[in-house]
Amino acid sequence: MYAPNNRDLLLACLLANLAVLAVAMTDNAILRTVLCLPLALLVCGHTAVRAIGIAANSIAEHLAYAIGASLVVGIAGGLVLNAVGALSPLGWAAWFWLVVVGSSLLAIRSGGAALAQFVVPGGTPNGVRPWHVGAIALSLMIATGAYVLAVRDEAAQQQFKYTEFWLLPADDGGRLKVGVRSGEAKGQRFDVEVVLDGRPIATFRSLEMAPGETWTRELPVAPGATPRQAVARLYRPDDNRLYRSVSALLGRS
Repeated sequence: MYAPNNRDLLLACLLANLAVLAVAMTDNAILRTVLCLPLALLVCGHTAVRAIGIAANSIAEHLAYAIGASLVVGIAGGLVLNAVGALSPLGWAAWFWLVVVGSSLLAIRSGGAALAQFVVPGGTPNGVRPWHVGAIALSLMIATGAYVLAVRDEAAQQQFKYTEFWLLPADDGGRLKVGVRSGEAKGQRFDVEVVLDGRPIATFRSLEMAPGETWTRELPVAPGATPRQAVARLYRPDDNRLYRSVSALLGRS
């Protein structure tokens, strides 16, 4: 069996340090990509495999392990950085630096027992081992956690949702159509007030509306000889502040 020395770990630590410096001190996209891409996609997984001591039958197999471990490290990093509010280029660089340096120190401290070994034909037989099962279980847990976090964040994201409020005259000119469609994240109460030429003609108090629910009413109005201004106002009774205001002109020729 062949066990590699620690020069690869030293080079990995050097690359991690250069990547952190590049992200912290420059905005050069090319330099950041050259240093950080191999660090994220291969090097961090390589040092993790070295630290765990996973044996491989060939360099190609070891590369497959390293890339897979890098993906796991990246997913775990997204969860951790999101939890601490550090989802930034410098946060990612620091995360990969921590993984690479920590894994390298663990591999060096453990000595030969922690070194990834390339087994020649006729050596250790292939088969499912406890660390195989553990690695698969850990990957599933991290991937499931990332999916749950993404679904939760998407459900909580509201920047493109808003409560709609409208006031429209009917074609015959004798009715007003007022409506509300709730875009709130949770159930909400609304007050609606409709005014025609400065005089209230309808008021609706404490309308209980669930997210996405629509409420509409048609209000009869007497036709007039001149154009008249109708205004509808939407309030939230919890703070009694004006939330939306719309208007319509009746009797236009």
